[in-house]
Parts: sequence; C-alpha cells; structure tokens
Amino acid sequence: MPEPTSLSEDLLSEMYLFLEQVSEVNEDTEYDHSKEYLVEAIKQLVKEKGLTSIDEDFETPFVHPMITVQKWVEELKTTVRETLLENPH
Repeated sequence: MPEPTSLSEDLLSEMYLFLEQVSEVNEDTEYDHSKEYLVEAIKQLVKEKGLTSIDEDFETPFVHPMITVQKWVEELKTTVRETLLENPH
C-alpha cells in the first residue's frame, strides 16, 4: 500500500492546477515568486515518493527549480494526481 503524503489535499489540488498551467505554456512560463511554496511542495512530494531522477534534477546546482518543473511537468502531474487518488479524504 502506498505511503500517504504529509501534504494536504487542498495543497495537492493547488499543485495540480499549477502544473496544468505550466504544461499549457511550458517554456513561456514566467516564474512567479508567490508560487514558490508550490515548487517547494512539489520538491517535498518528489522526495516522499522516491522519484530519484526528478529529485536529483532539483538538486542540480545553478539550475532553477522551475526548469526542473517544466522538464518533468507531465510526470509531476501524474504523481500529484495519483497521490490525490490514493490519499484518504
């Protein structure tokens, strides 16, 4: 059975909407500092789920985390969606 995440359902939903927006405009995404908490939550979820390839990309020096979000947006959307479905409501 998958481990439940420490992230709230509301935050996961917000993360998914953010990733949807990123996937629509991808390379044209402008970084918005007010969304930093969502990027940090995505990084936390990646660690909790053991997604090492994505986690390693987040840890790459001199690469902005938003670049990693853009690169992995489809995989991240799938992970957030699956996490929403597996967490008890």
